[in-house]
Amino acid sequence: MKFGFFTMPEHPPIENWTLSYDRDIAAIVEAERLGFDEFWIGEHHTGGFENVPVPEFMIAKASALTHRIRLGTGVINLPYQDPFMVAERMAFLDHLTHGRLDYGFGGGGLPTDKALFGLEPAEAAPRTNEALEIIWQLLTSDDPVSYEGQYWKYENRQLQVGPYQDVPPFAIAGLTGVHNYARCGERGWKPLSVHFAPIDNGTYPHAPDLRAMGQAMLEAGARSGIDPAVTRDNWRIVREVYVTDDRDQALRDIREGVKRSYDYLFGLGLGGLMLIGEEMTDADLTLDWMVDNIPWIIGSPEDCTRQLKELEEEVGGFGTLLINCRDWVTTDKWNRSLELFARYVVPQFTRRERLDRRQRMANVALGLA
Repeated sequence: MKFGFFTMPEHPPIENWTLSYDRDIAAIVEAERLGFDEFWIGEHHTGGFENVPVPEFMIAKASALTHRIRLGTGVINLPYQDPFMVAERMAFLDHLTHGRLDYGFGGGGLPTDKALFGLEPAEAAPRTNEALEIIWQLLTSDDPVSYEGQYWKYENRQLQVGPYQDVPPFAIAGLTGVHNYARCGERGWKPLSVHFAPIDNGTYPHAPDLRAMGQAMLEAGARSGIDPAVTRDNWRIVREVYVTDDRDQALRDIREGVKRSYDYLFGLGLGGLMLIGEEMTDADLTLDWMVDNIPWIIGSPEDCTRQLKELEEEVGGFGTLLINCRDWVTTDKWNRSLELFARYVVPQFTRRERLDRRQRMANVALGLA
């Protein structure tokens, strides 16, 4: 398993937003120092909490201050933008990052963003589908592209600057259905599962759970002849993560910040995507319930290791855990959480053979082997 971060980013309007951008860049530098593999940055235009409208700018600056960590748009919202311009920006950014770029796209999750751009909700999916095909052709074709669709029409368009990477690594996020997960499975792209998707939502019919997402991508991948292990390795799952001395301390630390964050999400009408079964309402989505039932990865390093192993087993395996970046605690507490995770949780999933050998050596030294 690999490890990284997803950031919306979320910064309440009471914050100094200029400082928040500097703090986000510093977080990317710290993530590389701690050995994490990737960092994804979102795009939003309304709401007053998620304050990065152009993640490509953040990635360009971060790439100049880092050397190894991969950087992804998480995600560019395609319904609002000219696909040619998106392809051109991303290909250029691929060069600026020296091939460390992941091309993340989606249909736009915020209802207020859709309202800002006058987008009918029903148009989001077809616009995204059309834009994806145009962008893929522009980035992978050696010849000029002509395309005539419902929303965009091009004649003999070609990028002056093509991508740095031979095959641009596409990633797609999905909220309200499994169609984007099936598309990723079919095309060998990277699916991004949002932080509030439960493992299994029971009988609730309005949002997919992690099991449904996994099934969709695996079935589509099988039809395309893609090894299921490759499909699972492409899968990114975002979770809320906070590591400290124990669960009780963790809940005390984050309770106030969680309320602020989730009051915002509930106000946007996104609480329904977390519900399990048809009898639940938003009022049931308390901190303690979400920690146990989404579930989150919260508590001591031992707690978090166990919870992550349970998640891995429940969904049948996935390639990368993305920690959802939060402003729930002070920077010193958040950085301590990440250091504890990197020091004590990550090795349980990335260096098993070395740990087994180390334990055997310790047993020999103690005369137990």
